[in-house]
Amino acid sequence: MADTRKNASEAAKESADAGREAVDAAASAAQDATVVGLDGVRRVTEQVTQALGVAGQNNEAVHQASENLGALAETSTVLTRGIQDVSREWLRLSQHGLQKNIEGLTQLARCRSIPDLVAVQSDLLRNNWHYMIDVSRWAAQCSIEIMNEAAEKIGSETKQAADRTRRAA
Repeated sequence: MADTRKNASEAAKESADAGREAVDAAASAAQDATVVGLDGVRRVTEQVTQALGVAGQNNEAVHQASENLGALAETSTVLTRGIQDVSREWLRLSQHGLQKNIEGLTQLARCRSIPDLVAVQSDLLRNNWHYMIDVSRWAAQCSIEIMNEAAEKIGSETKQAADRTRRAA
């Protein structure tokens, strides 16, 4: 029984480590794609304004568009980092939950009577519900913090752009 629990625990840890590496790789790829995409949009904007001949007439508008794209890039970096952090934590919490379930199965296997089985099973059910509620609460709080940080980043960039526009006018 101890070997089975140890093997299951090791398998859960290996699975969580592999998942963590996959999340890191996906988040890094998403961040790189966002930066490349925004650079591409910035270049296209500059080329279109030059082709239409407005670059000399309205440099401020081109500069403003470029700064807005920069703000989007910074915000997407915040969101990507937040998603990566949340994914990492979900994996850790999943590993913890798996370990608790393995321990629960061990407790069930030790039961020698129906009343013991019912008591252990109801404790496991109650603990899993509490765990699920706690994890959901944590995920909601974390999501709110990430969105607030992203909104703050966009808000500060928008305020700076508005201030520059007022000074230029």
